Amino acid sequence: MDGSANILLCWEHGEENSWNPDLAAGLRAAGRAVTEVHSLEDIRHLDLDDFQVCLPRFRVGAAHMACVDEALVRSGIPMVNTRRVRTLCENKALAHLAFEENGIPQPASLVVSAEGEFDREPSWSGESLVKPLTGARGSGIEVFASLQEAISYARGRAEDSLVQEMIWPARCWRVIVGRASGVVDPYWRRPPKEGDRILSISTGSEIVRARSERVERVAMDMLAAVDGDLLAVDVLEAGSDAYALEINHNFDAHGGTGPAVQAFLQEMELKAAAPLSPA
Repeated sequence: MDGSANILLCWEHGEENSWNPDLAAGLRAAGRAVTEVHSLEDIRHLDLDDFQVCLPRFRVGAAHMACVDEALVRSGIPMVNTRRVRTLCENKALAHLAFEENGIPQPASLVVSAEGEFDREPSWSGESLVKPLTGARGSGIEVFASLQEAISYARGRAEDSLVQEMIWPARCWRVIVGRASGVVDPYWRRPPKEGDRILSISTGSEIVRARSERVERVAMDMLAAVDGDLLAVDVLEAGSDAYALEINHNFDAHGGTGPAVQAFLQEMELKAAAPLSPA
């Protein structure tokens, strides 16, 4: 994909603290032509045949973007991360199933539906956490001293939730991984207080850029398990073990914009040159 190629960047206009404007600026600084769209109306004013590749950087589960996604898929425009991949990213249970089927170590988990039903029997005991089944970006996570407490809370929440085994002490890593770019800008999150268990940048954790061979190996396996193009994955490192946690398609670079933009350029070149695959 040469510098004259047209890139369609689609993201939610109302997305808070979005990194997508930085991504667009980085791509333009690299000499690429970028058109940003946020709605079905935006797309209807374009000829999608004019674009070599699309970056669908919005939530699959966002109702106001559903028709946008459908229009993009029907157009046949090559996408960095197909709709199927993005769906797996947003539904933690489907992602965990893919990891399980590919033999990737991960904390034990189960789904509790809004109606209080399980998708499988509990297979662990002890400390557990509850998180929303889809999306959430680190919000809505609660930690409990026992599995029974976690399940009771999840049932009372009356929304689809994931109950997961808590593995602690551990480091929580974020690694961008791509088919062509490989491992990009890995870091782990140092909590603001030693006892903190929910580690995210939004709650005050500090970014520590480092390398870990075992973490990076699991990260690449996670990408392959869902057939992704370019994702940010969360990996838990406890002692000599590494565990798959989550995968993200609409990720932030958190200070690593340069390496992330270069990774997008590599993946777009690969995607634009490849035969079309099902969305």
